Amino acid sequence: MNTSIKSLFQYYLSQLDIIVSKIPPEMFPLTLANGMFTLEMNAKIAANFALRGYCPLLNHSVVSFFRDESGKEAVQEQISETINYLNELPEVIQFDDKKLLKDKAGFSEVELSQSVFIYRYIFPNFLFHISMVYAIAKANGVELGKGDYDGIHSYPEGFSFVASP
Repeated sequence: MNTSIKSLFQYYLSQLDIIVSKIPPEMFPLTLANGMFTLEMNAKIAANFALRGYCPLLNHSVVSFFRDESGKEAVQEQISETINYLNELPEVIQFDDKKLLKDKAGFSEVELSQSVFIYRYIFPNFLFHISMVYAIAKANGVELGKGDYDGIHSYPEGFSFVASP
C-alpha cells in the first residue's frame, strides 16, 4: 500500500469534518444508546486517536487539541487543529516493529509493536468513533450517505438498497 498512515488519518479526519458540518448543533449531546458516549465525545475521541497513534511513531509526546467547551464549534476546531498539526509532522515511511508503543485501552495497558499498535489498535478505534458519529447522526435523521464517510461512494438522491415499508 502506497498510502501513508499520516495521509489516512488526514483523509478520514477530513471526512469526519464533512460529516460534522452536516449535523445540527442540537444533536451533539445525543447517544446511540444509554451508557454510550455522545456524538460530540465520539468525534473528539476520534480526533484524539489520530494523534495518540501518530505522535508515538515519531517518538513525540502525544498532543491533543481536545476542548473542554461543548458543541459543534468546539468539535470542528479540534478536528481542524488536529489536521493542521498532522500537516506539519513528517511522514512515517515505515514502522520499526522493534519499538514497542504503550497506551491505555480502557482499563487495559497495551504495549504493541508499531505496526500492530497502528493497525490493530489505533486505526480500528479511530474508525469506530467516526462510525459512531455517523450512526448517531443517521439514527437522528441527518441526511448522510456512505460517500460522506468514505469520500468514494455516490448514489442518486432518494436511492436506497432497502425499500421503505
